[in-house]
Amino acid sequence: MAFSAAACFGVGGIIAKAAFNAGVAPSLLAEWRILFGFIVYAAIFAVIRPAAFRVRRGDLPLFALFGVVGLAGVQWSYYESIQRLPVGVAVVIQYTAPVLLLIWARLRGRRVGSRLWLAAALALVGCFFAAGAYDAALFQLNTDGVALSVLSAFIFALYFSLAERILKRYGTPTLLVYGFGFALLAWAVFRPLWTLPRSTTTSDIYLLLLGVIIVATVIPFGLTLAAVKLIPAARVGLTATIEPVVAAIAAFLVLGEQLTPPQIAGGAIVIVAILIAQSLRPTADSV
Repeated sequence: MAFSAAACFGVGGIIAKAAFNAGVAPSLLAEWRILFGFIVYAAIFAVIRPAAFRVRRGDLPLFALFGVVGLAGVQWSYYESIQRLPVGVAVVIQYTAPVLLLIWARLRGRRVGSRLWLAAALALVGCFFAAGAYDAALFQLNTDGVALSVLSAFIFALYFSLAERILKRYGTPTLLVYGFGFALLAWAVFRPLWTLPRSTTTSDIYLLLLGVIIVATVIPFGLTLAAVKLIPAARVGLTATIEPVVAAIAAFLVLGEQLTPPQIAGGAIVIVAILIAQSLRPTADSV
């Protein structure tokens, strides 16, 4: 599930790039995907899992934190960072999140096997090369962009940590509905829903939005949170590092972008890192 979700996010990135090239602002795309993600999840679970809407009132602040800071926050910080930094650099910084999750787990007294630390280190190295961040021309770094990318990494780690905590009490459908619901409320504060450019959006852009909503939102978010229900969040985060590898391959196949030997090597390193991480069976007191 985690691997499939990361693959969907990687392919969805190509569709999102096409939407950006068509003139859709990153922040607008983020709000569209949150809006329709919530509508789709709410509609589906209202029919097949109405019990998903029942939560304890005292748990609502936790759902709000997950939706506003975790879901909405990670998208906002990531999109803001890629407006100031090359995407490859921003991706590598964001994917330090699995390392942060391992550190947090260790601080909480959970055992972290040496193979997981090795896997996290290899995943970062692999991402660095797969995302093309080794190009010296990319390191004309913007201080604000770096700060936003680091913030995005911390929020990404918080997203997984909160999801793991909530999913001990509730099912994945409940977290999806309330997470997207609170994220939508957060976005609506900055841009009210009635101000979205519905009438001026062309049919071609709506098709791209549909692709982002299905491929990069509904399917992968559902799979990611379902995976967190089954395996530790840190392992899901490590598996997510396959995303830039899939994105590079998709860009090569669909857009004709160059796939360099260092990128291929980086992709292989990421796959090895994921295999190492999953070779350890977690126990009650370990990650």
